[in-house]
Amino acid sequence: MNGEVPAYGLWGLVVINSAVFVIFAFSFFKPRTRRDWRSFGAFSAFIVALFTEMYGFPLTIYLLSGWL
Repeated sequence: MNGEVPAYGLWGLVVINSAVFVIFAFSFFKPRTRRDWRSFGAFSAFIVALFTEMYGFPLTIYLLSGWL
């Protein structure tokens, strides 16, 4: 067996990357109305889900493991 570390479970990286991207987006798009905040929240949720899937927990593999 090789001693490679798996590329998931890196929750610190998920938090840091999500925060950087959301703060960067907030610096350009400052929501004012309720609708703007809703759109920004949807974007933030997408970013968090993206980095959670990428570095945190492979949800697609987990969901498909029972079917495969």
